[in-house]
Amino acid sequence: MKHTKSMIYKPTEESRELFLYATNDGGLYRQRITPIIENLKKKYNRGTYDSEKAIDLWYYAATDASERYNRDFGYKFNVTARYTVAVEMERYYMDEITYKEG
Repeated sequence: MKHTKSMIYKPTEESRELFLYATNDGGLYRQRITPIIENLKKKYNRGTYDSEKAIDLWYYAATDASERYNRDFGYKFNVTARYTVAVEMERYYMDEITYKEG
């Protein structure tokens, strides 16, 4: 993914709103977040996990959440808010990614 100068980590109330929406939407979790977690879990177990590339995947999830939020509430989030949410999601779901079964 090509990074732009707008892609900076800057927590705001706006990014917090999007993060809460993204992490609490069941459809988004099933359709977008679960596949990302499974993909990153495989990479982590192989030893090829790259945080920057993981944030790129989470950016797609944050963008999808922004589009869903726009459909529900008529507001679309900017690049900075979506990138901030991507960084937060990478941190938030890290326990699920690094969890070793049995």
